[in-house]
Amino acid sequence: MASYTKAAQQWATFARAWYLLDAKMQPPGKIAAVTVRRLEGRHKPIYHALSDTMCDLDHLIIP
Repeated sequence: MASYTKAAQQWATFARAWYLLDAKMQPPGKIAAVTVRRLEGRHKPIYHALSDTMCDLDHLIIP
């Protein structure tokens, strides 16, 4: 059972995700910081500044 859980966690780490960011009544600087963090993949556990892990493939929608 442990290997199944580990495989599911690994899949979730590399999977593309969709994020809907509500920017209403938010300061532009905060929205910019959150947007950059999500688009660069810094919120994922596999992120490293010096390596190209292809973890920046998420989608972000700001209505």
